[in-house]
Amino acid sequence: MNNYVKFLNNLKELGLNNIKNNIDTYLNLMSSGEKNIIDALYELSNLEIKAKQEKAMLACVKVANFPFLKEIDEFDFDFQPSVNKQQILDLKS
Repeated sequence: MNNYVKFLNNLKELGLNNIKNNIDTYLNLMSSGEKNIIDALYELSNLEIKAKQEKAMLACVKVANFPFLKEIDEFDFDFQPSVNKQQILDLKS
């Protein structure tokens, strides 16, 4: 078994699935000179962090027993006219 396969197994064992799924793309970018190793590692780590944050947020929604996740953009301001739409959109930004 070569080191590349061992590396992929380590990523799987550590639960770093986003890095594992994107490593080939970044290896190609590094070998072609489009990305240096630090930038590639930084971007790969950011992918993993964002995925873990998303997973944590979904876990919170599940624990709170919300039936589903709804974004502010999906809110029907016409149905609830007492809510100040502009104030909510200002808070969002």
